[in-house]
Amino acid sequence: MSGDFWTLDRVAAALAPFSTGRLPRGTAPIASITTDTRKIGKGDLFVALVGERFDGHDYLADAVRDGAAALVVSRAPRLAELSVPVFEVSDTLIALGALGKHWRRAWGKTVIGVAGSNGKTSTNDLLRAALSGSFVVHATTGNLNNRVGVPLTLLSLPHSAEIAVVELGTSLPGEVAILRELSEPDIALVTSIAEEHLEGLGDLAGVLREEAAVYDGVPIGIAPAAQPEVALAGKGKTKRMVVAGLDGEADLKPSRWSIGVDGLGTIEIDGVTVSPPLRGLHNMRNAMLALAVARECGVSMADAARGIAAMPQPKMRVAWEQLGEVTLINDAYNSNPGSARAAIDLIEGAGKGRQRVIVLGTMRELGPTSAQCHTDIARLALASGADIVAGIGDFAPALKEAGAAGERVVTAPDVDELWPQLQTRLQRNAIILLKASRGVQLERLVPHLTTWATA
Repeated sequence: MSGDFWTLDRVAAALAPFSTGRLPRGTAPIASITTDTRKIGKGDLFVALVGERFDGHDYLADAVRDGAAALVVSRAPRLAELSVPVFEVSDTLIALGALGKHWRRAWGKTVIGVAGSNGKTSTNDLLRAALSGSFVVHATTGNLNNRVGVPLTLLSLPHSAEIAVVELGTSLPGEVAILRELSEPDIALVTSIAEEHLEGLGDLAGVLREEAAVYDGVPIGIAPAAQPEVALAGKGKTKRMVVAGLDGEADLKPSRWSIGVDGLGTIEIDGVTVSPPLRGLHNMRNAMLALAVARECGVSMADAARGIAAMPQPKMRVAWEQLGEVTLINDAYNSNPGSARAAIDLIEGAGKGRQRVIVLGTMRELGPTSAQCHTDIARLALASGADIVAGIGDFAPALKEAGAAGERVVTAPDVDELWPQLQTRLQRNAIILLKASRGVQLERLVPHLTTWATA
């Protein structure tokens, strides 16, 4: 990580405000910074994080054995034979963030911070695509968008990168502000506001406050026209706010746009046709946010459009897969009420004349409102005109609460119990939506569906 930048002196400079003991000095190089003993290479700095189910301090000897040249700890090791420089700090998680911030400042180029309830990863991918024709872009990969992931994303910035796109996630009040402070974005955007992590954020007003914190002190803010409350919440926080969307009051909007029954759409803007390969109205809106950022970075609409048209489709995020005659809409990467509504809207407009099936799995981290949120989405699914609505986990009681009954509704505790009931009701030309939170692993249905549909 960070190439040949790190030395003991530079690590000490980054960690000095959080030191509780030794701060080794010297010009000895550090090859990379890691928190995972399974990935340690010779000359690395190992940061001993403490989690709910692990403690990096238990693996200090392993780290040194495998080549670690120095350690960052929040309690001094008792093993004298470690014989490598040890940086003692009050909190290794804070220390990791300080290291990431130190390199971000030394790197010194443009950072785009992406926050929001839904669509962060899709917008991250759209941004990378829109910008890559004009810049060397480094972007968040996987789910590295929390207090561990964001510093690791920053630390992995290569010298050659010209722009960084950094996802900023949250589950508790104040987390977006912490991640914004670490990444110091030049441009900050909020994709959308919806019910998410309500165990920590309380309600939609709490979600809005949390996500809008990404704008504090940032030179340029980007907000969605579809939710004017976002720009309003960011007013006075960012130096300049740009509103982008498909319609309504927007600083950047298309002259014309359309969306087909397959969920794919086109945007006409500045005489250029933009064809995002991502399905759904929500992704058309995300594309407008990416175009707004591209314009702020000096990228022409034509160049941004070419990049977006060529981007790959992310897995399990409104991914359309053909299984024989069956069309599978695999949107099982994550779910909350906002993204569930978007997915149901998509299937409602698709597959006319074909059997439409909605399979819903638990939406997690919704706190005291969880039961009501599940019932509301169950009612929406039933009202969508879907031929079958299936639910596992918390959607089983929610569908009953919504008044569901008859052959149209299938419920079960989990995937294995659901499949035998669902299989007997499916038609060979079905279009099937899978939607659930990541921990549910609703994609476990895919092998069953594949075997059945291709038999």
